[in-house]
Amino acid sequence: VINTTTQNNYNYPSPSYSTIMVNIPSTCLASAIFFTIASSMIESVESSSLLRRQLCEQRYEEKTAVFKRFDNGWYWGKIVNFDSKSCKYMILYEDNYAFEYEDGDELDEMIAEAVNPEQLVPLDTMVYNLYEDGWWQGYVESYDPEERLYTVRYNGDGETEEYVEGDEEFYEILDNAVPPQIYPLGVSAYKEFGEGWSLGWITEYNEEDNTYEVTFEVDDHSEEYPADDPELEEIIDAVYTVWMVEQAEMEEEEMEEEVSGDESAD
Repeated sequence: VINTTTQNNYNYPSPSYSTIMVNIPSTCLASAIFFTIASSMIESVESSSLLRRQLCEQRYEEKTAVFKRFDNGWYWGKIVNFDSKSCKYMILYEDNYAFEYEDGDELDEMIAEAVNPEQLVPLDTMVYNLYEDGWWQGYVESYDPEERLYTVRYNGDGETEEYVEGDEEFYEILDNAVPPQIYPLGVSAYKEFGEGWSLGWITEYNEEDNTYEVTFEVDDHSEEYPADDPELEEIIDAVYTVWMVEQAEMEEEEMEEEVSGDESAD
């Protein structure tokens, strides 16, 4: 038996009640803290998992229409799939390209545009349409919000065409007149020289300095015009205001001569 005095001579601490109470609970406290943190993390993971399942509920059905603007115009699309794990919708567009979108504000806006799209193209916006007889310039004359229908009137003959919002052809004729190159190659021009009027065509566009080259029938003569040169717009407008008027008058005279000839023969 070792007495207390001997233990103290060897500098061993006396196993007093107070010492035991301090040393033993320190280990228990660490364990308690660990289990508390672990339980909290488990509860947090379970809550996050539950929240994710709640957030990943499919709000929009497949085939729901969307309408979205890209760099080259507006496109119609529809929801074709929903992934509940990633919370993303797969949307297939009219040009057969598909993209994924998270469930959020962007998707809501795309669907809202499809339900009630605003007028996206201002009135008087210029267009260029290529027909068998060449390029025709026109402008957006009116918009019907109920039918989502644009009416385009072409210069010269005054003919009109209607395009539904999102129509691929409509955005093609708009893109043909988008700056910086607002006049496609082959667009006609009409200019008066000393010897008379001459028909010409835009044969080149220089993107670096934003200039057009116009080649006229007279001696295969070419001239260069900056894009913002008022004369360039004038000689292009002259095709509709002068050349077409002259052509119509010539056709009318020819018809009158034919009628007069027929009457003389009778």
